[in-house]
Amino acid sequence: MWNGDGTVEINGFRVYYTEVECVRRIFERHPETALNLRPKNQLVKNANMNTLLYLIDITCLAPQELTEEELVDAENTLLDLVGVGFELDWLKEKLEELRVKKKKMETRGARMRELDRIIVEQRQVLLALDVEQKNEEKEAVSDSARLGFEDVV
Repeated sequence: MWNGDGTVEINGFRVYYTEVECVRRIFERHPETALNLRPKNQLVKNANMNTLLYLIDITCLAPQELTEEELVDAENTLLDLVGVGFELDWLKEKLEELRVKKKKMETRGARMRELDRIIVEQRQVLLALDVEQKNEEKEAVSDSARLGFEDVV
């Protein structure tokens, strides 16, 4: 139902027409989401829905686009929404997956930096060995050369 203010009512929430598809999809895939919602005030309900949409946007970001603090804030906001009656196990699971991916990415990044450091050290060792080998070859050539008459007399 279209309202005069450019919003549509979906499951008791007034959402702007740009958010209609997102909100419909939430309720299609997760019909339990707002069944136990306690706030009855329309403004509070709308604010909660906007917060939920924001959390979904956060969850859609790549792990490297989020700081640890932003993830903690998102989890706290999720707990606030659960506290007013939202059923958001599905979103909690996605946030946890994002946290795990971020942790793996950070761990992998640290390991890659360590491997890079080891490679640089090993290249330096190899360069030093290459120089040593070339010196040995020069000495071997020099040691194996025949002496000329002038060298002996």
